[in-house]
Amino acid sequence: RIDEGYATNGGCVRDHKGEWIIGFARYLGNCIVLEAELWGILDGLNLILDRRFKKILIKIDSLEALNAIMEDTSGNSNSAIVRRIHQTLKRVKQWEIQHIPREDNLIA
Repeated sequence: RIDEGYATNGGCVRDHKGEWIIGFARYLGNCIVLEAELWGILDGLNLILDRRFKKILIKIDSLEALNAIMEDTSGNSNSAIVRRIHQTLKRVKQWEIQHIPREDNLIA
């Protein structure tokens, strides 16, 4: 969320049945929307790794963030955040990322 130039991110982690495990939010300061979306993914991934999940499904309503991650699966992106996401995903046994329309994203 961007409000007067200041951004926050947030999301939730759910189990394979869709049951809530944990939610998170963080103040990011001044950044663009794409960066806030990417930081949200990275923060969520770190929570998942702390809980030792082996398979993850990332659902995101930002096509721009999804494309930034998927366009550079080699992990050599110009974006430090995208590189960190790829480094983190290498520690996960199986992962997938899906776009969901914002109106279907009840968390947002």
